Order: sequence, then structure tokens, then C-alpha cells
Amino acid sequence: MKVSGVEAVAPATSANLGAGFDVFGVALDVLFDSVYVETTKDKRIEITVEGIGAEWLPTITTRNTAGIVAQELLRVSGRRTGLKMRIKKGIRPGSGLGSSAASASAAAVAVNELLELGLSKKELVGFAAQGEIASAGTPHADNVSAAILGGFTVIRSRDPLDVTSLLMPENVEFALVLPEISLSTSVARSVLPKQVSLSDLAYNVGHAATFVAGIALNDVELMGKGMADSVIEPARAPLILGLNHVKEMAVEAGAAGVTISGAGPSVIALVNSKKANAEKVAKAMQQGFAKCRIRSQTFCAKPGPGARILRQKP
Repeated sequence: MKVSGVEAVAPATSANLGAGFDVFGVALDVLFDSVYVETTKDKRIEITVEGIGAEWLPTITTRNTAGIVAQELLRVSGRRTGLKMRIKKGIRPGSGLGSSAASASAAAVAVNELLELGLSKKELVGFAAQGEIASAGTPHADNVSAAILGGFTVIRSRDPLDVTSLLMPENVEFALVLPEISLSTSVARSVLPKQVSLSDLAYNVGHAATFVAGIALNDVELMGKGMADSVIEPARAPLILGLNHVKEMAVEAGAAGVTISGAGPSVIALVNSKKANAEKVAKAMQQGFAKCRIRSQTFCAKPGPGARILRQKP
């Protein structure tokens, strides 16, 4: 059945999870962006944005993550049609929770359905990654992989794109705190080192492997041990006032591991629900920021499903 409009939703995500820079991602079952797309006759892409942080986001196709994705899919389709897109933001831009990836992913799923392209989810990851150029300057796929496929994802290669999905242990929970700190992805990437030492490389490979081993062995505490990072987090820590204090308080409250979520400024803590309370950990992290006179919001989440179709208009 042909449809004239499709709405899709995609979840917030956390990337890196410590040493897995541009490789690890996980979908969260809280906070979502939705994108409604319909065909038009004027052969152009029209974008409107509403919701959290809508005033900060461009509506020019080539500067909007969802717009770039729609443009690429429309080109591949060969269809001589226009698109009208309405983006509803439930994830604050510049939060470190995959806001741009959620819009790009929801757009990919919606346009694929609307234009009857029949692309697989893994193929859509590649298109959604192109949208990340608008926010990060590079087509990285860690957030969009998790946003589309759901659960925990690992990027082995970006070109050609190769993604693996894994189920996390049932007792995995996350405590998150989003401080009122302005930090764009482009700024967070600009401070990263161009080269790393062999010792830092070995450290991060060991910890990333440990995190995955924890998943394979159903051991949340082992996963937590693998969340340390000697390269990316030290470079970004000065951009997030109070980070070290917040991390200490998370561990004291029972977190198995804690790190910057994505590019920040959000901080994510891994919690073993059989041993600790995620809400208690989140509140402890919030208190850590409060001691630095920084307001923040808290969230608790579990690994969640990926993007999905909400409705179709005949």
C-alpha cells in the first residue's frame, strides 16, 4: 500500500562508553526524537523543527542532520518528488545523548518506508551516518548504529561499514546526568589529540576488550572495569567542570563504571541493578554537579530498541 506520510521515532544513545571512541554505542529507552515525512509536488525538501532546542537547529537541508539523510535517500530513489519533514526534538542538542543521531536515524527509517526503498537497517545506518556531518563534521556511525539497530553496537569498520549488535546483560541499567553546560560536538572533537602513545593505545584496547568481555560473560562489574579511557576523556575533562568529582560520587553510590556520554557534557554511569540503585547513582552525580553550582537533570535508562515506524498516512 502506497502511503503519503510516515512518522518514525528514534531513541537517545550513548557513544564511546569509555575506551570505545567512535566504535561503541548503546540505545537508551528514555528520550526520543520523531520525524514525520510526507511527499510534496514542489521537488524540494522543506524542514520544520519543534521541541527541545529547536531554536538552535538549522532548517536548511544541507545543514540539518535529518535533511542530509533525506536528501541522500531521495537521490538514491530517483523519485522526482519533494519532501516535507517535521522534526520533534525530545533530546537536547549538544547533550552527548545522540540528539543529532536520533533525528538522522528517524529520518532514515521514515524516508525509507515512505519511498518504498526496501533498505535494510544496516544499510540505513550508512545513510544516517552521513547526517552526522552536519553536527560533527564527519560521518561517524557509533550513535546512529545504536539508534537504528537498538541495544549495544560495535563499529568494526566505517568504510566499508561493518556493524555488530550484542545484547547486554539483563541487569544492566544506566544512570545519567545532563548538566547545564554548553558543549557542541564540534568543540568536543576539536580538543582531541591527533596522535596517541603506544601505552595509551594498549590501555584503551585492553579496556574496550574488557567491556565486551563483560557483555559476553554476563558480568556487569567486568563491563564497568572496562569503562576507563586514557585518551579521549582526559582531553575533554576540562570542558566539563566538576567531572572528576561527579565520577567519584557515582562510584561511591554503587556505579560499576562511569564516563562521559558521547562528546558530553552528559555523564553516564553503568549500574548493576542486582547490587545498586540507578536513581541513587543519578542523584549522587547530580549532587556532584550541584557542589560546583551547576544545575543538571537526571535520567535512568536501560538498553532499548532502535528506531521504529509510529504511523503511516494513506
